[in-house]
Amino acid sequence: MKDEREPSHLLIVDDDMLLRGMAAKTLRHAGFNVSDAVSGEDALAQFAERPYDLVLLDLTMPGLDGYARRIRAMAHGAQVPILILTGLNDTEAIELAYSHDATDFITKPINWTLLSHRVRYALRASLAAEATRRSRECLARAQSLAGMGNWAMFPDGRMECSTELLRMFDASVDASRCGTADAFLQRVVMHDRDRVGAARSQLAEQGTPYGMEFRIGRSDGAVRTVFEQAARIQNDHGGPTTIEGITQDITERVQARERITELAHYDGATGLPNRQFFAELAGPSLERATRNGTGCAVLHVDIDRFMGVNDAFGRSQGDAVLKTLAERLCHWIRGSDLASLGRAPADRAVLARVGGNAFTVLISDLVGKEQAAIVAQRLLKAIGQPIIVESQSLVLTASIGIAFFPNDAKDLPGLTRCAEQAVHAAKGAGRAQHRFFDEQMNAHAASRLLREADLRRGIAHNELRLHFQPKVNARSGAIVGAEALVRWQHAERGLVPPGEFIALAEETGLIQPLTDWVLESACRCLREWADAGLPSVPLSVNLAASSLADMSLAAKLSTLTQRFGLAPESLMLEMTETMLMRDVESGVALLEALRAKGFGLSLDDFGTGYSSLGYLKRFPIDELKIDRTFVTDAARGGRAGALASAIIALGRELGLQVVAEGVETSEQSAFLLSRGCKMQQGYLFSKPVPEEAYARLLRVGSIVPREECIAMAPL
Repeated sequence: MKDEREPSHLLIVDDDMLLRGMAAKTLRHAGFNVSDAVSGEDALAQFAERPYDLVLLDLTMPGLDGYARRIRAMAHGAQVPILILTGLNDTEAIELAYSHDATDFITKPINWTLLSHRVRYALRASLAAEATRRSRECLARAQSLAGMGNWAMFPDGRMECSTELLRMFDASVDASRCGTADAFLQRVVMHDRDRVGAARSQLAEQGTPYGMEFRIGRSDGAVRTVFEQAARIQNDHGGPTTIEGITQDITERVQARERITELAHYDGATGLPNRQFFAELAGPSLERATRNGTGCAVLHVDIDRFMGVNDAFGRSQGDAVLKTLAERLCHWIRGSDLASLGRAPADRAVLARVGGNAFTVLISDLVGKEQAAIVAQRLLKAIGQPIIVESQSLVLTASIGIAFFPNDAKDLPGLTRCAEQAVHAAKGAGRAQHRFFDEQMNAHAASRLLREADLRRGIAHNELRLHFQPKVNARSGAIVGAEALVRWQHAERGLVPPGEFIALAEETGLIQPLTDWVLESACRCLREWADAGLPSVPLSVNLAASSLADMSLAAKLSTLTQRFGLAPESLMLEMTETMLMRDVESGVALLEALRAKGFGLSLDDFGTGYSSLGYLKRFPIDELKIDRTFVTDAARGGRAGALASAIIALGRELGLQVVAEGVETSEQSAFLLSRGCKMQQGYLFSKPVPEEAYARLLRVGSIVPREECIAMAPL
């Protein structure tokens, strides 16, 4: 920009020597530097050599048409003031002057006294315009550097926006004048749109300024975070009120803030929360447990002998191993295994890395303390899976210490301290195991672990046995089926009834291999009996709850029966209504798949669950078993007899085969027969017997009820 203390240099272009001389003399006397040109070509040549601060140009000279525009097109001519000399009252010439991009005009004859004032005014106006232009350019550069744009919103919904705001929103240049508030609001992401719209409406209606952070979506697919401030501007002359605001792109700042938060709260190697953040995340869980009276457990997981990994493979590979372990633990905690406990959903678990080779897990909403032992065992199993490091298979173990809230400690630091102390006990006991802070609980957990190991060994060493309880037509005594019941022939304890190990199998995940063994053994027995020429009657097998989550069960069973050369109808699959009600839609889908394969379906323990008759209508079953609780007192009448009668009538109306289980007396049998239930099962006919004894019963084909029943519940 020109220094105002320097004399301005003017160029006078006129072919009238007298006028040119008088004008030059007058302006030099006023303190200006003046050059003159006698023609348009002369003026262009001089302007090309140096810039001028103002040009006085006579358009009436021959051949001068268009020179003002040519001056404007030159390097220094875009902003220079051009004063056109024209005749008095020559409106056509005045319009021509403006059409040639003139700044102003001076009429002839020239008032020499006023000429210098007109020139000074034009120069001041030019300097002001130049300052405004430079200020706008400076503002535009500042807005671009700051990622900030400004806008104004008018009562009719129109918006005027700065160039930077248009760039920020990836909007067209036309939107700077004709864009609308609604159009720009559509660029706000859906999650934030209502909040931004409400703030703008409140500002327009009540004058409440706002400042808020939100996200916008650009047409190129990018999502940016902006901070916007806006206020209502009242017109001093009573005109319409406008809203003005500034919007700044703070995406990089937000990303940096999130990165700082991540560095402050998360472990760099594994991406897990660190010890500090773990304390923040665990606080609400402990508060909720205090309010609800539920339990929480802190499990301190210490990887055994991890320094050897760093020594053997280096710290970078050691960090990679820790990351793999962290991913396994996260997957287990967030997956279905934790949810399968039924009492500790995945969103109530917090996992953190709290040391070089240590993790901490908080499990909340625990009902029974044994659940923590189950969690610990499964974590140990997840850690114990091989990890490939530099083409070598690495198997790690861990020691876990467990502390309970509120029994062991009332706050997180105390719980963590107790869990860490329990880890030392686990390491001292030989590593690769868990220990409770409470010694009594340790003894209980150790006993349970021994029983689990014992059961695992029993399954592996073929100690399981099948016993069979016949289903009898009570009118004729004919055997029409049987139920396969598992027993454990323990090497030291003798025959162990299912009540002592089925629940343990379900808790430890052994129920599925146990069920698989029962199904295969049942099919083997059916094949052997058929080969021996014994009567072919269906055999019922109880499915585990976990089996109902396996949508490939129908295909597996079909493969199994084909392998043994059996018709699918020879297997009757029993399940309880409680099992089916855990997930009705999946249960119905599985039952339909099983029925499509030809397997029989039986609803066991009917009446003891919580399904409605509407659900019963949806279940594609073939058989309904009346629970023994209704059978025991049925012969005495009253409510038990009424309920048993109702279930029999219901099954008959639905076209189902009804079986009464737990029949122990002739009075019970007679009552059931009188109500139309001839299919019966219980000690009146036979207790569950080994395979050889049941084969002998099959050979006879019928059972005569015993006069003296054994008054005890079936095993």
